[in-house]
Amino acid sequence: MADDWTRDEVEVIVGDYFEMLHKELMGEQYSKTAHRQRLAPQLNNRSDGSIEFKHANISAVLVGFGLPYIDGYKPRGNYQQLLEQGVLEFLSVRPDFFPGLANSPVINPARAVVTNQSFSTLLDAPPERLEASARLWTPNARIVKVDFVRRDAENRRLGRLGEEFVVDLERRRLHDEARRPDLAKKVEWTADVKGDGAGYDITSFDEDGSPRYIEVKTTGLGKAFPFYVSSNELHCSEALRDDFHLYRVFRFSREPGLFILTGALSHTCALDPVQFQARFE
Repeated sequence: MADDWTRDEVEVIVGDYFEMLHKELMGEQYSKTAHRQRLAPQLNNRSDGSIEFKHANISAVLVGFGLPYIDGYKPRGNYQQLLEQGVLEFLSVRPDFFPGLANSPVINPARAVVTNQSFSTLLDAPPERLEASARLWTPNARIVKVDFVRRDAENRRLGRLGEEFVVDLERRRLHDEARRPDLAKKVEWTADVKGDGAGYDITSFDEDGSPRYIEVKTTGLGKAFPFYVSSNELHCSEALRDDFHLYRVFRFSREPGLFILTGALSHTCALDPVQFQARFE
C-alpha cells in the first residue's frame, strides 16, 4: 500500500494544479503530460496514475466549494484532509487567484457556440456522485469571495446563449434524428416569448408528440460543476414529473456537452438549501 502523501508533496502538486487551472480558464494551451513529468521527481517516485488521481482529488475539493476545476481531471472524492488543507492554504496566500479569473473567456463566454454536432453526439451521462470525504470545518473554508455558481445563475447573457443553443439543438434533434419536422417547427423558446415565470425555458416534444418541458442550465466549466435551481423550477419539476427535463450544458465556451436530468430534481440531484426567505408573522 502506498504511503500517504506528505505535506511537502501536497504543496507541490496543489501549486502545479493551480498553474494548469489558470491556463485552462484563460483559454491557454498546456500539456498535462509535461506537468506530470516535471512533478514526478518531486513526489517520492509516485506513479503517473497516483499523480493523476491526486489531481482528480483536487478537482473534488474545488467542486465541494463551488469553485472552477480542471475539466480534464474528473473529480474523485475520498481524499486526505491534508489535501483540502493544502488547497485552502494556497488560496489564503493567493486570495486574488479566483477573483482575477472571474471574467475569463472560459467562465464568461462572449458569444454563442456554433456546432454542427448532432444531439446524440453531444449527449453525455450525468456525473457520478462523489464519494464522501471528511470535510474540514475552518474559517478559511470561505476565503474565496466569488460565488461562481451564483455568477452562472445571474449571468443573463450566458443563460440566453445557452437557451438559444438548446432551442437550435432541439429543432435539429426533431428534424434530423426523430424525422419529425412538423414538431421541430413547434419548438418554443418559452422564456423568451412568455417570460421566466413558467419554471422551464423551452417547450419541445418527444418523438411521439408528447411534451418535453426543458429548463436549461449553462456553464463554461466542466460537467461536475454545481448549479442553482429556484424553488419555482423545483416545484415545476415535481408537478410535471417525466415531462420535465433539465438540460445541463457544460464546457459551453469550448467544446459543449450536454446531460439531461428527467423528472423531479429532488430525486435526480442532491439539493442544498443555500437561501431562505425570512418574514414576520
